[in-house]
Amino acid sequence: MKETPFRELWLKFSEQELLPDVDWLFRHAPPSVKNTFCTIHLQEGYKLIHQGTENLYIYIIIEGEFVVNKLADNGKELALTLCYRGEFLGEMEALCQQKNYHYDVIALTEARVIRIPSDSFLVWVSQDHRLSILLNRQLSKRSLINGEQRLMTVVDSIEKNLLYILTQLPTHQIRLPRETLAAILGTSRRHLDKVLFRLKQQNVIEQEGQIILLNTKNNYNI
Repeated sequence: MKETPFRELWLKFSEQELLPDVDWLFRHAPPSVKNTFCTIHLQEGYKLIHQGTENLYIYIIIEGEFVVNKLADNGKELALTLCYRGEFLGEMEALCQQKNYHYDVIALTEARVIRIPSDSFLVWVSQDHRLSILLNRQLSKRSLINGEQRLMTVVDSIEKNLLYILTQLPTHQIRLPRETLAAILGTSRRHLDKVLFRLKQQNVIEQEGQIILLNTKNNYNI
């Protein structure tokens, strides 16, 4: 049975209110809160959120795609899920008043996000009921879809983690330094090189410099 990538499910079943445009989203934000917002541009591979650092900001994705990682007890990073346009990053730590972030968040593509101080975000939530409804619906939608998808925490190999990410990205390609990609996958550069060599030998992927491209002609399913 062919599985539908998480990205396709998320974008297909998310209504406008789940992935709102900026004007809609900020229409009822208090003016004092709006003045604290800013937009930042990120390069591929940029780590936006560092696990364990102080929770100072939450982010809203305007463009680009991100991977969410968590450092496991054995010291390896586990890729948990991917995030897309319209989603919030770091909002759960802010809402639960957690002092530090619980995850790493890394840009898989060039990206643009809105940055909001955590205290301003909490004021916004308290004064704009539409934002509270949106956050609840996004959380419910993600939980529902994740119930139909195998999360990366249950994938037991570096190879499948890599292929999972490639199948989720619309271009089916990753353009990152090998050291950065190895860190995302929770492995060493040497081990990653072995995995890439094996996948190239099997004609599953193609490589050109830092670009890794999934060979979609093989109809590979994880």
